[in-house]
Amino acid sequence: MGKKILLVLFLTTLSLTFLAGQDFPARPNPPRLVNDYTGFLKKGEQAALEQKLVQFNNETSTQITLVIVPSLNGYDKSDYAFRLAEQWGIGQKGKDNGILILVKPETPSEKGEVFIATGYGLESVVPDAIAKRIVEVELLPNFRKGNYYKGLDDATNTLVSLTRGEFTAEDYAKT
Repeated sequence: MGKKILLVLFLTTLSLTFLAGQDFPARPNPPRLVNDYTGFLKKGEQAALEQKLVQFNNETSTQITLVIVPSLNGYDKSDYAFRLAEQWGIGQKGKDNGILILVKPETPSEKGEVFIATGYGLESVVPDAIAKRIVEVELLPNFRKGNYYKGLDDATNTLVSLTRGEFTAEDYAKT
């Protein structure tokens, strides 16, 4: 009897683990830095952001990835973003120097969500408070006006400048 219970518990745990993995999109193959699973951006806008982020990735050791999903599947936006960044391995292995910009567009039944998850290796240049400020200053005002590309372009420009040291988090906080 005990073996059957252990087997049932094991299979239940295994199936829950498998189902939890289903909540997140698979890492794209071939890899891309701009991943729109909703049609939020026009193809040309995706291409322009991809080109900019690939160039930045190639010039530095930092990787910025943009993911636009139709649903957070019941997860909190920060939890979803950090789990997805971990699953996809954003940034260089051992440096934890990736940034994930997560967008869940508003739908008739769900509110929109935006979050910037910063790897531990970048927290000194893009601390959580600054990531939140970028969302509030660069992304949301543009999104409210329907300027989705401009918001994402401005946010990625700010993140690139911060990680390159063109200005500090303190300088940005004063703007």
